[in-house]
Amino acid sequence: MAAVGWGSALLALLLAAGGAAALGRPSPVRVLSDGTWRELLHGEWMVEFYAPWCPACQSLQPEWEKFAEWGEDLDVNIAKVDVTEQPGLSGRFVITALPTIYQ
Repeated sequence: MAAVGWGSALLALLLAAGGAAALGRPSPVRVLSDGTWRELLHGEWMVEFYAPWCPACQSLQPEWEKFAEWGEDLDVNIAKVDVTEQPGLSGRFVITALPTIYQ
């Protein structure tokens, strides 16, 4: 899994296109944990590593949700990892800054 290159351009394009979040629907963003991270080995993924206390992460959340709505159409799985709850994963993926997006 490599750090984002073209994925960041795709994310910017999709976020600029906008999209209304569906009210009352469960989040399309999948939550990964130490027990489920191996799902990343199958298919295309965009994964955000974040912390609830991080202001930049908080600002990204609404846009990440909108991006996830596009994920199904793009055949891309959109997920997130809370590094405060999954420190093992932040170590496995060598997370040194927040938010970090992997593709």
